[in-house]
Amino acid sequence: MKNRVFIHDHVVPTCLVLAFVLASIPCHTALSQVILDGQEKIKLDVPYEPSSKEVVGAMLEIARVGDTDVVYDLGCGDGRIVIAAAQKKGARGVGVDLDPERIKESLENARKANVADRVEFFQQDLFQTDIGKATVVMLYLWPEVNLKLRPKLLRELKPGTRVVSHSHDMESWEADQTMTSSEGHRVRLWVIPANVTGRWEWSMPGEKERYVLKLSQQFQKVSGTFQSGPDEISIKNFELRGDRLQFTVERSFNGQIQTLRFVGTALNHIMKGTEETMPRAAQGKRTWKANRIPSSMEPLD
Repeated sequence: MKNRVFIHDHVVPTCLVLAFVLASIPCHTALSQVILDGQEKIKLDVPYEPSSKEVVGAMLEIARVGDTDVVYDLGCGDGRIVIAAAQKKGARGVGVDLDPERIKESLENARKANVADRVEFFQQDLFQTDIGKATVVMLYLWPEVNLKLRPKLLRELKPGTRVVSHSHDMESWEADQTMTSSEGHRVRLWVIPANVTGRWEWSMPGEKERYVLKLSQQFQKVSGTFQSGPDEISIKNFELRGDRLQFTVERSFNGQIQTLRFVGTALNHIMKGTEETMPRAAQGKRTWKANRIPSSMEPLD
């Protein structure tokens, strides 16, 4: 929903600041955090503009929302996206909006849709919202707000979390997938990538040489070098989606060009998986586990 974004230049009286820690999603009733009536009306930076049912359907489709997902809508309006996720996909949902009228409307809509046990709504600043439990994040915000939110998404969301935006992009962070709704509206999907920047080191069983991988990263695009012995070689075909990765290295070995294919996952400062040598080596696939030098890690945004 394109609306309801708290701009930090807006001064909110201290009496409106509510202390809140987002707990795990309840399984009994829809909850809300609403500023009481009679207090100063909050000025919103953009008008309420809901996404159509067709666009909501496209957003759920491109994110492949399922019954194990926790869907957050940052700027939820009347709650239609998280309500649809609960009603049609069996997911749980959390809606955040700065407008108390929209929160009240969302609660009523959840009750009417019989999904009040699967959704929560909170009146609060989306930039202050704890989004770490989300597996899907939905957005319909202005382009400049997407950019302001981008570092928070990359910093707080787990690798593999899907982010969907109605209409607007993330500039230099290219979408992993785009689709157009039946009404002609563009919907974009990003998958949060693991941060694999820095220097990684490991040894293979039975080998004296130590392997070194040096990686740089621009969002989901990764490049770097591989070193075993004196030669430092550029890696090829690095693919990263969430925490899953693969890449190849071509090196000269005993007078022949040998291709090493690495497949694995990255979690924090550990990267591990299998390595296969082509032409196929007698030992077949081998496991590998690399450790990152923590000080070599760089932020993604």
